[in-house]
Amino acid sequence: MFFIAIGVLFIPLVFQYSATNETLQPLNGVFEKTDTLQFSISCWKNKNWQENRELLIKNNLKIKPLIVRIGHELDYRLFKEYHMADLLVGKDGYLFSKSWSNARCCTNHLNKDSLDIFIKKLATLAALLEEKGKYFKFIIPPSKEELYAHKLPLMYSLENENSDYKILKKSLDKNEIAYWDLISYYKALDDTARFPIYSKTSAHWTTYGAHYALLKLLNDMSVFFNGDMPNLAVKSFKKGKFKGGDGDHEQTLNLINRIDNKDFLYPTYRVDSSKKKTFKPKVITIGDSFYWALKSCWMLPHIYNKDSKYLYYFSTVYYNNDYTQSHSINALNIVEEIESCNAVVIINSAHNLNGFPYGLEKKIDELILALK
Repeated sequence: MFFIAIGVLFIPLVFQYSATNETLQPLNGVFEKTDTLQFSISCWKNKNWQENRELLIKNNLKIKPLIVRIGHELDYRLFKEYHMADLLVGKDGYLFSKSWSNARCCTNHLNKDSLDIFIKKLATLAALLEEKGKYFKFIIPPSKEELYAHKLPLMYSLENENSDYKILKKSLDKNEIAYWDLISYYKALDDTARFPIYSKTSAHWTTYGAHYALLKLLNDMSVFFNGDMPNLAVKSFKKGKFKGGDGDHEQTLNLINRIDNKDFLYPTYRVDSSKKKTFKPKVITIGDSFYWALKSCWMLPHIYNKDSKYLYYFSTVYYNNDYTQSHSINALNIVEEIESCNAVVIINSAHNLNGFPYGLEKKIDELILALK
């Protein structure tokens, strides 16, 4: 028994040197990086160097994902304890973002006067785009906290009439900007859908849920361009357990077993790009993380021009035909991009408005001047 116990102690060491990187899935989420501290006598004396080496070894252990998942699984199953920042557990096990729930009920981030100034300028920009035959749309997907407000804990269930979302809508209405507030649309979908539109254990809409907004946007854009765009149509649907971002909260919990075992629906598409439908617009999309589910249908390269771009939080540039290439917006000539594009789409969810419009307000005067 003694030698068996000693052997067990060496299992992590054997695993460290024999396992490949594909043996265990890496942990999901964002982690603080531990930088290597250079050795010095002073660092060694105050034990900073030793503590740094210990952290580096712990972070690089190949068995770490398994150990962490076992610990998280036991904590969740036995004590309903979750290891995740910004997580709010609602009724019936619904998982929400605590910061987005706070933005709905209790806290404000937008300054009404500053927002009104920006939205007034945005209305001018939208009018100039339309004059030049360019498509413009502002889309507000409902946050999960809005769509399932009845599942929020009691203290978060009341809605602040002066929330960022309400202030934004009032400003858009006041300046007569064409926008879609999709809350009513998705409430109707959720009442009749047999498969999750928003997952019980995710922060965003599912692939199936985003699919409705994708078709709605592409159909509206096609009408604007006289039906000359390639059409996206559903070829079939496949059922399966969630994948991709459909259970993003749950995946970040890093459990061994799943919480949500429902069947999810995944569309596969076909594109009609006949001779009459050859116009591929260059589309500049400015948005938050809700746009990823639209982009990840993998079909936009067949519909949009290859120079189309996604400006993530108006901070990082992603390309239409390359899902890996990205760079800072500072390396992009935004004026040239807007002048040469055929469509501008802004998409931002209802309660993720902290920091909106993320720096676009610093460029909008330049864009207006260029289009004039």
